[in-house]
Amino acid sequence: MTKGGSESKASRQGGAGGQSQSQRQRQRQRLARLVLQRPASGKSTKELSANLRSLGRHLGKHCPHFGKKGVVQLAAPQLASAALEGAEEIGPPKFNKYAGWVEWKNTVFLWVNAVGGSFDNNFRANGREVNWYVGGANPSDSSPIVKRLLTLSSSRAAKPGFEVCLFVRARATEPYVFCGRCNYRGHNGQRKGYEFNWRLSDYPKLVKCPAFRELLALQKPAAAAAVAIAVGDAVAVRGVFAGGVLMQWVVTLDGSSNSELRKLSSSNRYFLS
Repeated sequence: MTKGGSESKASRQGGAGGQSQSQRQRQRQRLARLVLQRPASGKSTKELSANLRSLGRHLGKHCPHFGKKGVVQLAAPQLASAALEGAEEIGPPKFNKYAGWVEWKNTVFLWVNAVGGSFDNNFRANGREVNWYVGGANPSDSSPIVKRLLTLSSSRAAKPGFEVCLFVRARATEPYVFCGRCNYRGHNGQRKGYEFNWRLSDYPKLVKCPAFRELLALQKPAAAAAVAIAVGDAVAVRGVFAGGVLMQWVVTLDGSSNSELRKLSSSNRYFLS
């Protein structure tokens, strides 16, 4: 009687808290795996629908989580709640971090570097339009992502709820800015990297956001002025700046060029190294 009573009391104590000690321990382990992203046991993003409503709160802002993986996790907030609910198989969604896009069931995320990167991505029409490159090894009309984007873009009305979303960062060391939804404007498969052109559907809201305006400022002609610098008597240096960052230079010395410049700590002049 006493033994049975104590077991019953322990059961009631576990029930009163809603969880037993072992259940709480398993929950902590699952949450630890989620936070540390070990192991990568989640499903592929192709099998999941991104939470676009939640993502909408970050329109025109820097994403609070860094990098592509951070954005992907931001779009899948159900992971944390699933862990709390006791799901055994839980982990960040899987995706190809080397690609310039991420495919979901209901959307495709496009990644863009405003400055630097393998391709020249430029805002046009005062920021209403932007180009994006597929990249990778010899993309063509038969590439899966190209086929999907062209098919979905040409039949958007037949697929309600599907969106193409753009994420742009100033540089690789900075977080992405969510630039909202994109509408297809055209493509050029003859351009290296296979170029797409998009129009930003949320431009009227974006243009009011400081983070988005900073991206546009990086590409303004005035911010990308060419600066000529004389180094000694024999070397002519022409540096091209964007947003205060030296993007490229042309150094002429007896018909040759040198790609290494170092900035003097005491001035804005550069010298050969």
